[in-house]
Amino acid sequence: MEGLKKILLGFLKGIGRTISYLLAIVIIGVLVAANLVTPRYQALISNFLGHTSSQIEDTAKNSESTDYFTSDFSSEEEWKKAGQDLAQEVEEEGIVLLRNQSKALPLAQNLKVTLLGQNSVDFVYGGGGSGSVSSEGLPTLKDSMMAAGYEVNETVWDFYATGQGKDYRKTAPDVFGKGEFAVNEVPVNVYTDEVIDSFKNYDDVAVVVIGRTGGESADIPTTNLSTGSHYLELDSNEKALLEMANEHFEKVVVILNTTNTMELDFLETYEIDAAIWVGAVGQTGINAIGKVLNGDVNPSGHLTDTYAYDVFSAPAVANLGDYSITNSKVDKANKYLVYSEGIYVGYRYYETRYEDVVLGRENSGNYNYTSTVQYPFGYGLSYTDFEYSNYIQHETADAFEISVTVKNTGSVSGKEVVQLYKQSPYTEYDQKNGIEKSAVELVGFAKTAELDAGQSETVTITVPKEELKTYDSKGVGTYIVDAGTYYFTVAKDSHEAVNNILTAKGKSTANGMDENGNADMVSRHEVADLDTKTYSVSLVTGENIVNQFTDADIKTYDDAAIYLSRSNWEGTWPKVYSEGEMEATKELLALLAIKNLENENAEMPITGTEDEKIGHLDAIDMRGLDFDDPLWDTLLNQLTVEDMDELVRNGGYATIAIEQINLPATIFKDGPAGFSSTLVGGKSATAYPVQVVMGATWNTELMERVGVAIGNDSIHIGVTGWYAPGVNLHRLPFGGRNFEYFSEDSFLSAKLNASEIKGVQSKGVIVTMKHYALNDTETNRIGGAMFANEQSIRELYLRPFEQGVRDADASGVMTAMNRIGGEWAGAHYGLMTGTLRNEWGFNGVATTDQASFATFAYADYREGLAAGTNLWLNTDSTLWKLEDDEYNATVVNQLRNATRSILYRIVNSNAMNGLGKGDTVSRVRPQWMYWLYIATVILGLIAILLFIIPTRGIIKSMKRMRANRLKNK
Repeated sequence: MEGLKKILLGFLKGIGRTISYLLAIVIIGVLVAANLVTPRYQALISNFLGHTSSQIEDTAKNSESTDYFTSDFSSEEEWKKAGQDLAQEVEEEGIVLLRNQSKALPLAQNLKVTLLGQNSVDFVYGGGGSGSVSSEGLPTLKDSMMAAGYEVNETVWDFYATGQGKDYRKTAPDVFGKGEFAVNEVPVNVYTDEVIDSFKNYDDVAVVVIGRTGGESADIPTTNLSTGSHYLELDSNEKALLEMANEHFEKVVVILNTTNTMELDFLETYEIDAAIWVGAVGQTGINAIGKVLNGDVNPSGHLTDTYAYDVFSAPAVANLGDYSITNSKVDKANKYLVYSEGIYVGYRYYETRYEDVVLGRENSGNYNYTSTVQYPFGYGLSYTDFEYSNYIQHETADAFEISVTVKNTGSVSGKEVVQLYKQSPYTEYDQKNGIEKSAVELVGFAKTAELDAGQSETVTITVPKEELKTYDSKGVGTYIVDAGTYYFTVAKDSHEAVNNILTAKGKSTANGMDENGNADMVSRHEVADLDTKTYSVSLVTGENIVNQFTDADIKTYDDAAIYLSRSNWEGTWPKVYSEGEMEATKELLALLAIKNLENENAEMPITGTEDEKIGHLDAIDMRGLDFDDPLWDTLLNQLTVEDMDELVRNGGYATIAIEQINLPATIFKDGPAGFSSTLVGGKSATAYPVQVVMGATWNTELMERVGVAIGNDSIHIGVTGWYAPGVNLHRLPFGGRNFEYFSEDSFLSAKLNASEIKGVQSKGVIVTMKHYALNDTETNRIGGAMFANEQSIRELYLRPFEQGVRDADASGVMTAMNRIGGEWAGAHYGLMTGTLRNEWGFNGVATTDQASFATFAYADYREGLAAGTNLWLNTDSTLWKLEDDEYNATVVNQLRNATRSILYRIVNSNAMNGLGKGDTVSRVRPQWMYWLYIATVILGLIAILLFIIPTRGIIKSMKRMRANRLKNK
């Protein structure tokens, strides 16, 4: 027995020693890896933890204030409350009243309400990815309803939150598009008798919540293989839920907690008394819902998209999918997408085809607007009524001033959105040269003040004559103004605008119009001759405007390719280009490949040398100087190639400090809803409602205030750069990141974007308008080749970016991961320099999208620099570094240009707060590195002990065994 105990004890000791050795090896391995890897990601880790990597020393003891940008608030509490109040105000102005049968809303006070639908508990606050919002601790819909004076059915609420319904709780799609986009509504047969019985005690009204959201890196799938339905329509459980609501409640109100346009035919199929669209509400926007439902707030939001009964009726849907370039062997260059719909996105398609049917244009096809479109672009109801009168058009040398009197003819106060649309002539010249014209285009809008019942306001909207231009890529290769009649009209939505113009043309319901318009709200402007000169030169820079995107036009490689044209709707209707498998031409294959762009005539610039006469310059000395001031060259001469290269390559969520010129480090943060993203850590601020809700406010003044608020947030949390606003378009309903963008319309997006930028830059923030450009879908956004014609690129997809530069002096753009034609967007010279800098006058920072991974290797460092990209959003300090002999004169000159743009914006930003002339900036080890050192010592000692203790035991055991052997001898 004693021998067995010894054997067992020895066995256990052996296992213990093995475990001890393994733990020691694991600890040592982790420590070695941590100490080798973490320095590569120092900026990212510091950002995540909110630690600084540089410090400012008041060396000069300046007596003057060095706070160049200051907060508007005297305390943290005041600042936070202001942000939360503004987030709620944005939601109040962005909520759209879609349906209000028999004036079902506002609801009477003190009602007993049942909230139905899993989304009533799992409300959508944001989207997935860079626009994500944590819902932890945020007010709920129940909170909002109770604050509005309603008694909420607790039994049903608990059923969804903690009872049987909790098994169906859902989250937003995964950050990187791995979510299943499942609806996950609770089946009706799961509702218990107790839950059903509770209805009769809370049956004044049922509020049904329908939720949908999107996420980064994946578009919403057009089919759901498990159900046969798609994500943008009701599933069978939601339909059953509405049937149950109709069965048990006299009044049913629907809340559309959705970020993408859905098929809303169910609002008419079921007995729905009222419906409001609320989007995704951010941090405190949910508080606005109760106030809208009880009438404390009169909804004044208007749709930023066209809502069709069938989302597949949008012509762009024909080209949404995973399509391959079959003969490309280039990394991340074997996918493509063709924008075959041309300019006909959203209302530009639906309203134009409607007009052509009314006008009797050939090949308009079997098209019925009334059965196709449920809610037009710009649509939105109110609890009151507004009447327009006294429409006047006044022409000045450079603009049209159009005024109209708006009167509140209802019984409660409210705000009205006045929308101004233009119609351009569609001429023979256009048809010959492939120029397309929409029946109407938004060219102006204004939101009235809160008008009391019976009160009036005269609204004047100024339209620059430049709005008459269109792009002619085939005829003269620049902007033109067609000869013919131009119409302007004020209207309450895009469809009313078309009807007004058709009525002014003498058409009526007898010609197929669904409703007669108001010709009194229409004016004309005649252009006698085709003008090919006025706008062929940039009004900003004087640069000649020429074709920049011929290489992005699919017709460059396939002359038989077709874009949708109103001259032949049926004959040009989009199909999947090349049936989803394209064989690239030699010319296209050459563009897809990385190219050597070395300039043999380039001369190596001066580096690392101070000017003998001027002496040393610091970054602070450049503050306030023009971008082209000669002193910039003097400063840049002081920098070494290593200084510039390190700055340009390491721009992920931060920029590095440069001690040589006492330049402080900066921190950048996502996302479009404010500094609220959960994607990267550090300090956060108010999460505002998502940008599609901001768009629905149609309020530029409010958007500028949002910008100022985000600027204040920047100062309070110590963040200088903002990866926003997002200004791609809702090209189609299935865009995964539509929540991050304002609208389907380029003009509305442009105006709101510029307003927000003005506000945020007033506080010294560096903005990063994204994603430049043609990143309007997430499918194959990494490396996918996007093809579109020049007119649609310029008039639709670049317009918001252009307005941000021209109207607001935007300090930055983020290049897209996709390709423009065959060229990566950041390496497309026509996009990055020909248009952005030469035509628009941009002198800000052009930053890549996420570049911290090897999968982004196709975004070649040298190609990007050559095209005009300045800063790599890279968190791995080892990436993108060239071989020593590759830093030739061409590359160094390009690094110098990139550095100039980065420095120009940093020295004029709030990153300079606290830095005076003569002060010193030094790099410091962030606090987490000291934590790592301490952990390394402590864990290292533990690992040593874990190795020594069992080893000593083994040695002792061996000595005893040896002694026993000797004794036995």
